[in-house]
Amino acid sequence: MDTVTQWLASVGWTAFAWAFAGLLIVNGAAAILWVMQGSRETVQKWTSAWLAANLLLVTIGLGVPTLTTAARLGIAGARAVTPNATWATSDTSN
Repeated sequence: MDTVTQWLASVGWTAFAWAFAGLLIVNGAAAILWVMQGSRETVQKWTSAWLAANLLLVTIGLGVPTLTTAARLGIAGARAVTPNATWATSDTSN
């Protein structure tokens, strides 16, 4: 694997890990707030922000790895179709 595909794999995994950690923090804080407060007004006040944060984190956690995997597959496919092209080689000693 060359550096571009390694970097793409790293970015995808890092985005997933940070988004998952964010989900744990956001939902843990919401659970603690709900247990400590328990009022319906607090739940109604923070539901839209909680939902927006969850949607953003899930989108990042699933979208970025999907896009980086698609890019890696595209690179691998381009190399398979044109194996002798100069841009398809990972050797930069030329």
